[in-house]
Amino acid sequence: MSVNAPRNWPLDNRLPPLAAWPADGRDRMIDLSALPRFGLRGPGTSAWLTEQGCPLPPTIHQTAEADGMTVVRLGAEEVVLLPDPATGSPRLSQLRQGWAAASGPKGYDAWREESWCWLSLTGPGVAEALPLLTSIDTRPDVFGPGAVAQTRAMHMDAVLIRHDLGGQPGLDMLFDMASSDYAADFIADVLPGFQMGRLAG
Repeated sequence: MSVNAPRNWPLDNRLPPLAAWPADGRDRMIDLSALPRFGLRGPGTSAWLTEQGCPLPPTIHQTAEADGMTVVRLGAEEVVLLPDPATGSPRLSQLRQGWAAASGPKGYDAWREESWCWLSLTGPGVAEALPLLTSIDTRPDVFGPGAVAQTRAMHMDAVLIRHDLGGQPGLDMLFDMASSDYAADFIADVLPGFQMGRLAG
């Protein structure tokens, strides 16, 4: 088997592919699991990213935007970098390569591409959808853009990230890859108005 063979994702054969991030303003659930993401955790993570000029949110459970990436801070020494799904981010790949070549304290790879599914909700219906997915307080003044929650959603552990894109309300959801089909079933049941698709990366 070729080491360069394309990877398969749990929802590949279930959701129709999208050529690009949709700009039609409709309510959608989009599987972004095929897009790159880079998670670091452990001693040296924050210092190494700061040395590379990567802006870190001042506190945990917040995000920062830079270089076509969303920097998600999950702990004092735990960060996940997500590319802009509409434009991508060469900076993310550069950081990954620089980390692999670096020596000294730099955190360690948390293997988020391999272990976490990444689903995104977008559209005007996101605000009304949030209380159907989780029991946390999702009012805009409590859980607004840039907020992060490590909580229970869809009856499982998940990271929720309020992330508006293209002028539309948005929510990114990261959770165990093995639960991809379950999450798609759950969303199809409780959010029947959301059209489903996937970006192939």
